[in-house]
Amino acid sequence: MENTKKKYRKKTNKKEQAKETLVVRDILKEETVAFLDTEFLTSQRKGGAPSKLVSIGFVICRKDFKEVDRFHSYIYMDDELHNRFREVTGITEEDLLNAPEYEMVMEEAAQRMAIWNVTRIFVWGPDQTVIQRDLQAYRGDISKRARKSVNRMIRMIKDIEGIYSKKLKIHNIGIANLKLLCGLGSEVSHDALDDSIDLKEVVRYLDTKGCPDYMVQAMKTYLSDKELYCRYRRFHEKWDEVPENLLEKSKELLLELEKINSMEAKALRDDIHVICTGKDTIFPTPEEYLEQELL
Repeated sequence: MENTKKKYRKKTNKKEQAKETLVVRDILKEETVAFLDTEFLTSQRKGGAPSKLVSIGFVICRKDFKEVDRFHSYIYMDDELHNRFREVTGITEEDLLNAPEYEMVMEEAAQRMAIWNVTRIFVWGPDQTVIQRDLQAYRGDISKRARKSVNRMIRMIKDIEGIYSKKLKIHNIGIANLKLLCGLGSEVSHDALDDSIDLKEVVRYLDTKGCPDYMVQAMKTYLSDKELYCRYRRFHEKWDEVPENLLEKSKELLLELEKINSMEAKALRDDIHVICTGKDTIFPTPEEYLEQELL
């Protein structure tokens, strides 16, 4: 008699994780929510101090994304701002020196949310982590009441970037590109209130209208091409005293690279061009790229 081995299905106690199907529009039918954004000062050194909160803004909405309240405030700080921060946000030392203290700002924010019975706070990105680490690192002298209010807000915060990115099947897409995708322009002011309004408008559009497949695909291609191009770019300045024979050879190589339709070839071509001529090339803006792709 032949020996036969029975195959047993391996048992497992692991439960499948429920997929997040959060839709803000549906939540707004029963609840009041806030869309929140922050501005924060980051360290210029790798592994430096945690980011420090300098501004908070939010809009409170009810059914059909109807706004019922807005809030914005800078937060007092006497640290020196680095140039990159000033350039991106437009915030100055004077703005922060004349701003209310942290405790006053956060208690008012919490009070506004309590008045309107806000049950959830939606963000796009690391705002929850920034607020939490800022509280732990810099706010040791605030009252227990204020700390309790901030912790309550932190517990209500939900980062919806991953959820909507999965719906679009696009990873690492920022609000600027989302606005463009939704036909809402592409400018981002890096002002906490303006950015929270942009977040609300983007989510409203995605929930009520959705994006055409061809636009989503074009944006995915743009982000993929840009990532690949930036990965292979190495040089952005002219080399000193490039030998004449190398300049001649570079012309031939540039002509050959023009025939190759790939981001790697484009990156190499632009590197050679700036090394020899000093004329640098930047990757097209999303608007320029999409306009060309959709012609």
